[in-house]
Amino acid sequence: MNISGKKQKVIVFTCNWQAYSSLEAAGIEGLGYSASVIPIRLSCLGRLSPGIILKAFEGGAAGVCLVGCAEGECRYQNGNIEAREVFTETRNLLKLLGYNENLLQYHLINAGNGSEYVNIMDLLMKTIEEDREKL
Repeated sequence: MNISGKKQKVIVFTCNWQAYSSLEAAGIEGLGYSASVIPIRLSCLGRLSPGIILKAFEGGAAGVCLVGCAEGECRYQNGNIEAREVFTETRNLLKLLGYNENLLQYHLINAGNGSEYVNIMDLLMKTIEEDREKL
């Protein structure tokens, strides 16, 4: 819960291929992570723009995470590289706008790695909690 008592939202943009299969694997393996996580499945993280990510924060997201295919494994060849550029640009914009840029994270993951997906979600939730404690 956040300060106002409303349930916090954590937006996770995930590619349709390797990253999403890791989310599914976490469920199949019975691994749990925060119910605050709202996954948004994209054909490729390379389709994201800084505006979409900033809109998530404007809409009240406590944190945003980009989870894509491992290096060299992108179905669309360079989508994860394009996503890294968008991530870097968006973090700079967040800092400029007065947000904690650490509330935006970027991770690459191999297909079917449910435990790594859960670890990524746990790391994001820990970062959000640390940010809230500073308030």
